[in-house]
Amino acid sequence: MNDKELMVSISRTAYLKGLTAGWGGNVSVRTAERTILISPHKKSLAFLSSEDILTVDLEGNIVDGKGRASTELNMHLALYRTYDVNAVLHLHPPCINSLAAKGIPLEFTTIESKLTLGGTPPVLEQKTPIVTDVEPLVAAFNTSNLVCLKNHGTVSAGSDLYEAFALTDLAEEAAKMMINAMIIGKSNSQDIAGGDIGETGFAKLPVFSDEHMARIQQLVNNDDEAQKLGQETNLTMAYAIVQEEDGKTYTMHFEKGRIVQINNDENADFINAAKREIWIHVFNGRLDPFAATSQNKLHLIKGHIGDLAKWYTPFYRIFSLWKEAPVLELDEE
Repeated sequence: MNDKELMVSISRTAYLKGLTAGWGGNVSVRTAERTILISPHKKSLAFLSSEDILTVDLEGNIVDGKGRASTELNMHLALYRTYDVNAVLHLHPPCINSLAAKGIPLEFTTIESKLTLGGTPPVLEQKTPIVTDVEPLVAAFNTSNLVCLKNHGTVSAGSDLYEAFALTDLAEEAAKMMINAMIIGKSNSQDIAGGDIGETGFAKLPVFSDEHMARIQQLVNNDDEAQKLGQETNLTMAYAIVQEEDGKTYTMHFEKGRIVQINNDENADFINAAKREIWIHVFNGRLDPFAATSQNKLHLIKGHIGDLAKWYTPFYRIFSLWKEAPVLELDEE
């Protein structure tokens, strides 16, 4: 299946699943360093054909095809110019829209949705039928590959169109589950890894500093829930984090859930790397590490996320504790 055929297939699937209606929604795929394919203006995704799809360069010029590109072209181009993504999908999922309109945060209750999507996706105010101010949307993708536009819809981006579709599909499923729980008067949004984490009042520290790592070690080793889960799952391994700008590395050596040593070598079973800005989002609780790895914001340069997932429960608790060790923002350093 070539790129145009895949765009047609995904578009029709999205329409048939009720993720958009009428002329709503648009889809694009990166085809080369400076060109993309994009759906046309005012064409229902239900009836999209390969002949309708246009080729556009990153300056917005039509290279091939007839008619007008989607009115959301600038939004698509801004994401391709900023991020290393290969597909962008804008849909109007009704359950997600319903929660956003009522100001109810979308919660992910299944393990799969948490692993893929992390925490509540950003919700941006949207008062026009077209995204005219793309800068807030682009900035929101720093913390999630799925963004909700209030009174409008969702925008997802991924390494391919399958991933972009899966993000929206999973989020809409989660929204349906929330609404069903509300209808039957029950809630299934409790954290699978233990209770909520309270505020400690710790002062912010520089990210990737010895002081910061020492605080994380103290938090993890003193937390009864993390220790219990670590012992139950035999969390014994080495997990390293790397700051991409300068290669600075901290490796946490675990023995049955306890961090027995932190050093600066790369002798680890798993190595996650990211830019400083992304690590700041992670440690300040705006970006879930599991979801960030799934979305390739954190780059797992050693190990496989499937192997790491067997320790999902203790690491979910540990990553929650990271929020108790806040770091300075870029403009505070």
